[in-house]
Amino acid sequence: MGNPQNFSVDVPRRCHLLLEQLWPLVSNKRGGRELPLNASFLLAISTPMVNLPIERIWKPQNGRTVGHLNDAVLDASLAKAVKASIGQSPVAKAPFYQAGAWRYHYSPKEAALPELSQQGQPQSVQQALAADGALTAADLLTTETFCSILRNGLAHGGLYLDSHGQTTEGAPVSRFCFVSTKQKKGAVLGLHFLQITMKDYRAFLGTWVGWLQNATEKAVSNKA
Repeated sequence: MGNPQNFSVDVPRRCHLLLEQLWPLVSNKRGGRELPLNASFLLAISTPMVNLPIERIWKPQNGRTVGHLNDAVLDASLAKAVKASIGQSPVAKAPFYQAGAWRYHYSPKEAALPELSQQGQPQSVQQALAADGALTAADLLTTETFCSILRNGLAHGGLYLDSHGQTTEGAPVSRFCFVSTKQKKGAVLGLHFLQITMKDYRAFLGTWVGWLQNATEKAVSNKA
């Protein structure tokens, strides 16, 4: 493959091809490892898939980044489609969202933020995410908030969880939890927690790339 014409679309598509081709390999135990590397690979390969369209198409149109990496100018129709899909409408209506796959909880800041690196996911957050209300809470997020949490969680690192939604050292990874701060005028108000199973996250990435590809194809057909 040659140099991408549009990083925000071509790189996610290429990453998805790598994901599909290499998934059987990284899902097997090799080299004396006790566990496969599929969770680490999935997060690593998905970071540019999710973040590039947000950083280089959506953000420039909303005055949130400098203009030296602005892929929105490469295709006005595609940029318009991305901007229309990421806004204040409920994420449940977004073409890249699957209801029932995501769980959300907001935890206000108290005396201090929890030390996630040292202590893992707080038990109160775990219980909130396990409740049925977490599914509805995720559906009610705006697409902008949803994408922001996902973008920040990928950029700064989230949490690996076991099949019970717990942070258990050495246990097989079954879920991801993306964490992002809620801020107002530079002050941290609390933490967003967005959880999904590894299986559903992989499916989401295919839907995300499909959404970008469909938007690109529509933009091309509109020019014809």
